[in-house]
Amino acid sequence: MTTEIGKQRALVAQLHHELYQAKIHSESLAKIEKLRRKMVAEEKKLNMMIFAAQVKGD
Repeated sequence: MTTEIGKQRALVAQLHHELYQAKIHSESLAKIEKLRRKMVAEEKKLNMMIFAAQVKGD
Protein backbone atom coordinates (compact mmCIF):
# COMPACT_ATOMS: atom_id res chain seq x y z
CA MET A 1 0.00 0.00 0.00
CA THR A 2 2.82 2.42 0.79
CA THR A 3 4.23 2.23 -2.75
CA GLU A 4 0.85 3.20 -4.22
CA ILE A 5 0.62 6.08 -1.74
CA GLY A 6 4.13 7.20 -2.70
CA LYS A 7 3.27 7.10 -6.40
CA GLN A 8 0.06 9.04 -5.74
CA ARG A 9 1.99 11.66 -3.72
CA ALA A 10 4.44 12.07 -6.59
CA LEU A 11 1.54 12.49 -9.03
CA VAL A 12 -0.08 15.16 -6.83
CA ALA A 13 3.26 16.97 -6.52
CA GLN A 14 3.70 16.89 -10.31
CA LEU A 15 0.19 18.26 -10.87
CA HIS A 16 0.80 20.96 -8.27
CA HIS A 17 3.96 21.97 -10.13
CA GLU A 18 2.13 22.02 -13.48
CA LEU A 19 -0.60 24.21 -11.99
CA TYR A 20 2.00 26.58 -10.53
CA GLN A 21 3.78 26.82 -13.90
CA ALA A 22 0.50 27.47 -15.71
CA LYS A 23 -0.27 30.33 -13.33
CA ILE A 24 3.23 31.82 -13.71
CA HIS A 25 3.10 31.67 -17.50
CA SER A 26 -0.41 33.18 -17.61
CA GLU A 27 -2.10 30.22 -19.27
CA SER A 28 -5.80 30.44 -20.06
CA LEU A 29 -8.20 30.28 -17.14
CA ALA A 30 -9.82 27.18 -18.63
CA LYS A 31 -6.50 25.33 -18.64
CA ILE A 32 -5.69 26.44 -15.09
CA GLU A 33 -9.14 25.34 -13.89
CA LYS A 34 -8.78 21.97 -15.63
CA LEU A 35 -5.40 21.40 -13.96
CA ARG A 36 -6.78 22.50 -10.60
CA ARG A 37 -9.73 20.14 -10.82
CA LYS A 38 -7.47 17.25 -11.79
CA MET A 39 -5.13 18.00 -8.90
CA VAL A 40 -8.01 18.20 -6.40
CA ALA A 41 -9.39 14.88 -7.65
CA GLU A 42 -6.00 13.21 -7.29
CA GLU A 43 -5.56 14.72 -3.80
CA LYS A 44 -8.92 13.25 -2.78
CA LYS A 45 -7.82 9.87 -4.10
CA LEU A 46 -4.57 10.16 -2.13
CA ASN A 47 -6.45 11.06 1.06
CA MET A 48 -8.73 8.05 0.61
CA MET A 49 -5.70 5.78 0.12
CA ILE A 50 -4.09 7.13 3.30
CA PHE A 51 -7.33 6.75 5.24
CA ALA A 52 -7.77 3.17 4.00
CA ALA A 53 -4.20 2.33 5.03
CA GLN A 54 -4.79 3.80 8.50
CA VAL A 55 -8.02 1.83 8.96
CA LYS A 56 -6.36 -1.33 7.68
CA GLY A 57 -3.36 -0.76 9.92
CA ASP A 58 -0.58 -0.67 7.30
